[in-house]
Amino acid sequence: MLAFCAQALKTRKHLTHEDMYVYLEAFLLHYRNLVRIFSGKNHSRDDLSTAETPTWSGREITPEETATIRAPAHALDAKYFQLISKYLQHCTKLRHDHDRAWDIDEMLAEIGPIVTAFERAFPRLPG
Repeated sequence: MLAFCAQALKTRKHLTHEDMYVYLEAFLLHYRNLVRIFSGKNHSRDDLSTAETPTWSGREITPEETATIRAPAHALDAKYFQLISKYLQHCTKLRHDHDRAWDIDEMLAEIGPIVTAFERAFPRLPG
Protein backbone atom coordinates (compact mmCIF):
# COMPACT_ATOMS: atom_id res chain seq x y z
CA MET A 1 0.00 0.00 0.00
CA LEU A 2 2.87 2.36 0.74
CA ALA A 3 4.32 1.95 -2.75
CA PHE A 4 0.89 2.02 -4.40
CA CYS A 5 -0.07 5.29 -2.74
CA ALA A 6 3.31 6.86 -3.45
CA GLN A 7 3.05 5.86 -7.11
CA ALA A 8 -0.46 7.32 -7.31
CA LEU A 9 0.72 10.60 -5.80
CA LYS A 10 3.72 10.82 -8.12
CA THR A 11 2.19 9.75 -11.44
CA ARG A 12 -1.51 10.41 -11.58
CA LYS A 13 -1.83 13.79 -13.26
CA HIS A 14 -5.59 14.07 -12.98
CA LEU A 15 -6.14 13.35 -9.31
CA THR A 16 -8.87 15.41 -7.80
CA HIS A 17 -7.99 17.41 -4.73
CA GLU A 18 -9.93 14.90 -2.64
CA ASP A 19 -8.21 11.88 -4.21
CA MET A 20 -4.80 13.43 -3.56
CA TYR A 21 -5.65 13.65 0.15
CA VAL A 22 -6.90 10.06 0.25
CA TYR A 23 -3.63 8.78 -1.24
CA LEU A 24 -1.54 11.10 0.93
CA GLU A 25 -3.27 10.03 4.14
CA ALA A 26 -2.99 6.34 3.22
CA PHE A 27 0.70 6.79 2.37
CA LEU A 28 1.39 8.54 5.67
CA LEU A 29 -0.58 6.01 7.71
CA HIS A 30 1.29 3.06 6.18
CA TYR A 31 4.62 4.86 6.47
CA ARG A 32 4.07 5.54 10.16
CA ASN A 33 2.95 1.96 10.82
CA LEU A 34 5.94 0.45 9.01
CA VAL A 35 8.36 2.70 10.86
CA ARG A 36 6.93 1.45 14.17
CA ILE A 37 7.02 -2.20 13.07
CA PHE A 38 10.61 -1.88 11.89
CA SER A 39 11.83 0.19 14.86
CA GLY A 40 10.18 -1.98 17.50
CA LYS A 41 9.32 1.17 19.46
CA ASN A 42 6.34 1.29 21.80
CA HIS A 43 4.88 -2.01 20.70
CA SER A 44 2.03 -3.75 22.49
CA ARG A 45 1.99 -7.47 23.15
CA ASP A 46 -0.22 -8.17 20.14
CA ASP A 47 1.62 -5.88 17.69
CA LEU A 48 3.83 -7.23 14.95
CA SER A 49 7.19 -5.69 15.68
CA THR A 50 10.90 -6.27 15.33
CA ALA A 51 11.00 -5.98 19.12
CA GLU A 52 9.53 -9.48 19.36
CA THR A 53 10.34 -11.31 16.14
CA PRO A 54 9.95 -14.85 17.56
CA THR A 55 6.18 -14.37 17.91
CA TRP A 56 5.71 -13.99 14.14
CA SER A 57 8.95 -15.22 12.53
CA GLY A 58 10.01 -18.03 14.84
CA ARG A 59 13.45 -16.53 15.48
CA GLU A 60 15.27 -13.65 17.12
CA ILE A 61 16.40 -10.68 15.07
CA THR A 62 20.15 -10.81 14.45
CA PRO A 63 22.60 -8.00 15.28
CA GLU A 64 23.06 -7.37 11.54
CA GLU A 65 19.29 -7.11 11.05
CA THR A 66 19.06 -4.78 14.02
CA ALA A 67 21.70 -2.57 12.37
CA THR A 68 19.97 -2.53 8.97
CA ILE A 69 16.32 -2.50 10.08
CA ARG A 70 15.74 -1.36 13.66
CA ALA A 71 18.45 1.27 14.03
CA PRO A 72 17.61 3.25 10.87
CA ALA A 73 13.88 2.87 11.61
CA HIS A 74 14.47 4.46 15.03
CA ALA A 75 15.80 7.54 13.23
CA LEU A 76 12.75 7.67 10.96
CA ASP A 77 10.48 7.21 13.97
CA ALA A 78 12.08 10.23 15.62
CA LYS A 79 11.83 12.24 12.42
CA TYR A 80 8.30 11.39 11.29
CA PHE A 81 6.10 9.51 13.80
CA GLN A 82 4.85 12.49 15.82
CA LEU A 83 4.57 14.75 12.78
CA ILE A 84 2.53 12.20 10.83
CA SER A 85 0.37 11.44 13.86
CA LYS A 86 -0.44 15.11 14.38
CA TYR A 87 -1.10 15.60 10.68
CA LEU A 88 -3.52 12.68 10.55
CA GLN A 89 -5.53 14.04 13.48
CA HIS A 90 -7.11 16.43 10.98
CA CYS A 91 -8.31 19.71 12.42
CA THR A 92 -4.92 21.04 13.44
CA LYS A 93 -2.85 24.06 12.45
CA LEU A 94 -0.10 21.65 11.46
CA ARG A 95 -2.34 20.04 8.85
CA HIS A 96 -3.21 23.42 7.39
CA ASP A 97 0.42 24.56 7.32
CA HIS A 98 1.91 21.26 6.13
CA ASP A 99 -0.65 20.08 3.56
CA ARG A 100 1.61 19.87 0.55
CA ALA A 101 5.03 19.91 2.17
CA TRP A 102 5.49 16.11 2.42
CA ASP A 103 8.47 15.01 0.35
CA ILE A 104 7.26 11.58 -0.76
CA ASP A 105 10.43 10.88 -2.76
CA GLU A 106 12.67 11.64 0.21
CA MET A 107 10.53 9.59 2.56
CA LEU A 108 10.62 6.61 0.17
CA ALA A 109 14.38 6.95 -0.23
CA GLU A 110 14.76 6.89 3.55
CA ILE A 111 12.56 3.86 4.20
CA GLY A 112 13.46 1.92 1.02
CA PRO A 113 16.68 0.33 2.33
CA ILE A 114 14.89 -0.69 5.53
CA VAL A 115 12.08 -2.36 3.58
CA THR A 116 14.64 -4.17 1.42
CA ALA A 117 16.60 -5.35 4.47
CA PHE A 118 13.38 -6.50 6.16
CA GLU A 119 12.18 -8.41 3.08
CA ARG A 120 15.58 -10.07 2.74
CA ALA A 121 15.70 -11.02 6.44
CA PHE A 122 12.08 -12.16 6.69
CA PRO A 123 10.93 -13.36 3.25
CA ARG A 124 7.26 -14.05 2.64
CA LEU A 125 6.22 -17.62 3.11
CA PRO A 126 4.90 -19.34 -0.02
CA GLY A 127 1.21 -19.78 -0.25
